[in-house]
Amino acid sequence: MVIAEAASRIRATHGRKLIRFAAVSAFNVMLGQSVLYGAQVALDWRPVTANVISVCIGAIPAYFLSRYWVWEKRGKSRVMAEIVPFWTLALIGFGASTLAVWYVDTQWAASAVVVNLANLTAFGLVWVTKFFVLDRYLFRIEHAPAL
Repeated sequence: MVIAEAASRIRATHGRKLIRFAAVSAFNVMLGQSVLYGAQVALDWRPVTANVISVCIGAIPAYFLSRYWVWEKRGKSRVMAEIVPFWTLALIGFGASTLAVWYVDTQWAASAVVVNLANLTAFGLVWVTKFFVLDRYLFRIEHAPAL
């Protein structure tokens, strides 16, 4: 019952943004996983190198889609209030995914599919926290006080 109430409260407060954030994340996952897998299989890159490239490529559209479509922010990006914190969160995901990819590559002699799963798992663990940090602090919409 507590979980259902919490889910209902989150849906009422964040429903549209959460759906859009999930859509941006799904797009970013498809992009990142495609680059990661393709770099390993087609280009024969080492998993950690492929992971670095896939995260760097995916972070750029993730920022702009999140800012403009999910939180509907317009105008210039604020460096210290939006860009630096967003990239800090991206670096946390990058660090977690790189460690996971390194671990499965060096300890399991993993296939490209296992490397992709390690990357996906690491980013999945960061995803929920990232939404609430972005929503509450980075892209918070300031409402004018009611008169």
